[in-house]
Amino acid sequence: MASTEINSLFSVKGRVALVTGGTSGIGLMIAKGLVTNGVKVYVCGLAIDPIVEVEKELNEVGNSSGGSAVGFFCDLLSKDGIEKASKFVRAREAHLDILISNAGIRRDPPIACNPLTASLEELQTSLWSSKYEDWTKSFQVNTMAHYYLSVALLDLLVAAGDLDMPDGSKGRDHGRGVVVITSSIASLHNATNVDMMSYASTKAATDHLVALLASKFARWYVRVVGINPGFVPSNMNPMGTGKGADIFGDLVQKVPAKRAGGTDDLAGIVLFLVSKAGAYVDGRCIAIDGGRTLFANGQV
Repeated sequence: MASTEINSLFSVKGRVALVTGGTSGIGLMIAKGLVTNGVKVYVCGLAIDPIVEVEKELNEVGNSSGGSAVGFFCDLLSKDGIEKASKFVRAREAHLDILISNAGIRRDPPIACNPLTASLEELQTSLWSSKYEDWTKSFQVNTMAHYYLSVALLDLLVAAGDLDMPDGSKGRDHGRGVVVITSSIASLHNATNVDMMSYASTKAATDHLVALLASKFARWYVRVVGINPGFVPSNMNPMGTGKGADIFGDLVQKVPAKRAGGTDDLAGIVLFLVSKAGAYVDGRCIAIDGGRTLFANGQV
């Protein structure tokens, strides 16, 4: 098989991955893309998440390709919780080919307003209503957890990159030993029609963290890359109702692609980044937004 043949270039069969926040939304989309292509995926989520059900679903999805899933509880709000997640994986694996650090939260101001039409008093009241602890928790989950989890699992990622491959090369030459961090296009624009100040700030920090970690891990070529999804349906971002938590309304129709992102969009870019096809990509973030950022800066 030629090295540029698709089954060779994008193959991830037999690899081991960890996906945080993998029980719904983007994380579940990515997990499905991995198990469908023969990856053993550890999926962690909160105690309130349907971990058992998702594990069963993913094992069914991966049945024909040899992919499998193991679900477990993880708490990413502290170093202790992150260390427990690391110990869960390392008790079962000698190396980790893929870390998808995906878990995230969004905390909007309790008093909402339309920043485009609100009076000065309404805007100030809305912004001030944002809870201090929401900002703290957002940074803990959306930024700090990526840092500590990547560091906790670094030796397993290095071990994956050091694997001897049948063609005489190393695992890192085939894309093994990679961290993919989920950011957001909220880090790339300052659209004024929605108020996601704490969320966007954490994601901007995450984008820079990608480069910082990649630089620190460079001697072992443990790659660190980011993905910046646009509108993607999830528990955190319900879409289609225009009411309640669906703060986006009809904005999806203003995206050049005229649709929200889906499983194929997220799984496709991740399969590229974690396979031989993307083995030369390091320290950078890729927007998957259907063109949203082409017009979102400072506009509706």
